[in-house]
Amino acid sequence: MSQANIPNITPTILISRDEVIPLLLSSIAIEELGISHILSAEGEKLQYLLGTLPGISGAATISDLLNLNTSISGNLKTLLKNEMLLAMKLDGLLQQDVSRGATGPAGATGATGPTGATGELGATGPTGPAGAAGSTGATGDTGGVGPTGPTGPTAPTGATGATGQTGISGATGSTGATGATGATGATGSVGPAGATGDTGPTGATGDTGATGATGATGLDGPIGPTGTCPTGCPTGATGATGDPGATGPTGATGVSGSTGATGLTGATGATGITGAAALATADFASIVTVGDAGPQGFLTLDTNRLLSGTLITHTPGSDTIELAGGHTYYIAAQVDVDDNAPAGGLDAILEFNGIAVLTIFMSNPAGDFVTIKGSVIVDAPAGGPSTIRLFSRSDNNQNVNISIFALN
Repeated sequence: MSQANIPNITPTILISRDEVIPLLLSSIAIEELGISHILSAEGEKLQYLLGTLPGISGAATISDLLNLNTSISGNLKTLLKNEMLLAMKLDGLLQQDVSRGATGPAGATGATGPTGATGELGATGPTGPAGAAGSTGATGDTGGVGPTGPTGPTAPTGATGATGQTGISGATGSTGATGATGATGATGSVGPAGATGDTGPTGATGDTGATGATGATGLDGPIGPTGTCPTGCPTGATGATGDPGATGPTGATGVSGSTGATGLTGATGATGITGAAALATADFASIVTVGDAGPQGFLTLDTNRLLSGTLITHTPGSDTIELAGGHTYYIAAQVDVDDNAPAGGLDAILEFNGIAVLTIFMSNPAGDFVTIKGSVIVDAPAGGPSTIRLFSRSDNNQNVNISIFALN
């Protein structure tokens, strides 16, 4: 096998050793600048998930944060390896000696021999050895470093790439803290009053006491004389009022009649139905499956127990609920798992537009009847309808209930 041939490079590039070293230093600086942009992008990814970027609100799950942590850790390890290579490259360049050694002095030029007679042109003699080069002049002083040029404008941030497909769900994390209790629903209407019991007989009226004797009327006081006088004269004094007669004594109070017997208590009215939870709007729903809800997978919902307004739609027997776009919804999900469930962990996942927004998890001993439930608030993007589906990993699902309230 023949050796590989290195092709000629055209045009020929001639770079001195002293020119190569600054170019290598520049390449290190450019790589460091690229690394800084990558670190900035990793920071913005974390800000996006946490909802701290201006104008963006995130709804990160534990699974999202764990996946992002793995991604950032891998990128940081790669950048650290690159930094180590750049450090070794920089150390090697800084250890290079860029100084030049002095050129030795030129030898003396030999004396010119006498000119001989011109004869016939003889054969050309061999070329004499080249004389030694003259001494190199002293190197001039190095010029001062020029001023640093102005910093170029910062390039605009590139558009955010399209969101990748959702990865396989990781292991379910530990159950988060229980959310605040929702507002208490309105009190149901009062049941009809029971029939009124029969009125007991009225007790006999007591005898009226005798009326006391009327006291004697007091004497009238004397009437003063009536005088006549021209206009403006003073009015005469009013005569004194006679003393009233003494009030006669009050007659004795008659005996009170006996109290009639108390009537029988009427029967208690039927309890009114429980009112629906307090709503912010007239759009709400309670969609259920009563009894066996099937094996693990997306659970079908058999009955629209409550369905009010036009923002929430569902076809009985379907596993998908549709929400009108441009609104905020409160969603609560509940699944019962019967006593045939084996020991281990039970979980259900609520998907909003194909993305897990709520994971409900509970550890259970074998043979126990367990209820798992949770709630979440979502914003449906404007435009077409959004979808809600509930996935369960259990094969013993019973009594599924999804309640939805439109908050605006």
